[in-house]
Amino acid sequence: MNFNISKKEIRDTILDIRKSFDTDYLNRLSTVICNRVLKQPVYNNCKDLVIYMPINNEVSLDILMNQGICDGKNIWLPKVINKSMEFYSYSKDTKLIKGAYGILEPDSEEILIPDNNTLIIMPGAAFSEDMGRIGYGGGYYDKYLAKHPCCKTIAVCYNFQIMPMIPMDEHDIKPDMIISDDNIFTNKGDT
Repeated sequence: MNFNISKKEIRDTILDIRKSFDTDYLNRLSTVICNRVLKQPVYNNCKDLVIYMPINNEVSLDILMNQGICDGKNIWLPKVINKSMEFYSYSKDTKLIKGAYGILEPDSEEILIPDNNTLIIMPGAAFSEDMGRIGYGGGYYDKYLAKHPCCKTIAVCYNFQIMPMIPMDEHDIKPDMIISDDNIFTNKGDT
């Protein structure tokens, strides 16, 4: 498919729109999104819950993190070292320190060994109704998922981040599910 607009242009436009919204409003939408994730069978069945630390008005996952801890899930957060991303254990006692790109990372040493009971909650800049995802340009999640295809994935976003179609490259990995404040998109047969 030929697109007249690049991934970078889409990313920049959507991120500018996201930055323009009031934080309280986006926090209310984040609550709706997290509650939708919590109702999914893939959440209930997971043993390891991988989340991210939000920046720049990304969907806040506080509700998901707290409920995951209450539900006895193992919580994992990303850490970028030498241009590679791994997930490290997190608990209420884990100290968070500024890491790559100024994002908070867990000060822990235990690295996730993923399996088919691992659910990764993915951020992103833009998404499409056919499960496309444009991240932030580093390809961290695509590289990780290429190495660990057993993981289940849910991308979370606000409804204004979803477009009918977006350009995709061969190495881009589509999430199993996209959950916004207004929609749920899923690959057939997944959940």
